[in-house]
Amino acid sequence: MNIHFIYRFWSIRRPDLLSLFSNIKFIACLTLFAIAEFVLWYCMCLYLITGEGEEPGKALVRAEYFARYGRDQREGWLIMNHWENDEFNLRIFIAMCCYDTIMIVSFSIAAGLAYGTFYYIRRADSISTAALNLQVKLFIAVCAQTSIPLVFVYTPYFCVVTFPFFRLPICFLDHGCMFLTACFPAWDAVVIVMMMKDYREGLLGTFRKKKPDTKTTVWKTETRMIPSG
Repeated sequence: MNIHFIYRFWSIRRPDLLSLFSNIKFIACLTLFAIAEFVLWYCMCLYLITGEGEEPGKALVRAEYFARYGRDQREGWLIMNHWENDEFNLRIFIAMCCYDTIMIVSFSIAAGLAYGTFYYIRRADSISTAALNLQVKLFIAVCAQTSIPLVFVYTPYFCVVTFPFFRLPICFLDHGCMFLTACFPAWDAVVIVMMMKDYREGLLGTFRKKKPDTKTTVWKTETRMIPSG
């Protein structure tokens, strides 16, 4: 998401930097950053909110899961029991802060780049009208695409992770969080197809009947001049 915004921001503010996206070192740096974030998230799940062993609260979660789905899931839990016996759990609090920081920082960077892109598009006076319209169109498409993970991933995760610490109800999100996350890839593709004319026409073209090729016959005549006399 943020890589898209960096590209859009540079395309209007610093076009000379776009060549970095063809640079192997820069691509490797972006890839390593994404991998590092994934490893950090995985380690927090493994060491901070693991439900392995005699984790307090696991019996309550198992009982609730059995009441809802009729299955006894013994292991594989990730548990954030903020107030076990009304006692503050520092380990879970650290996990919550780490998760919220990652999500808030990521979205803040995207929002900052989006604002910067919009600001410089409004002030652009050295590019053609067609190029400016294309920049606006691509910017709207990226913003629409960004709204999908915000609605289907960031907001549900933030509510499920953070609200219990403040003893706030999370309504249907305890049921719907994973369902919304599973919807994210599909709706992400739908937004891109609907926003981009080329993609939209390409998709519609797959359902249209191809017109039969009309064969034409070309008659070729040859004329010769015969001298007289």
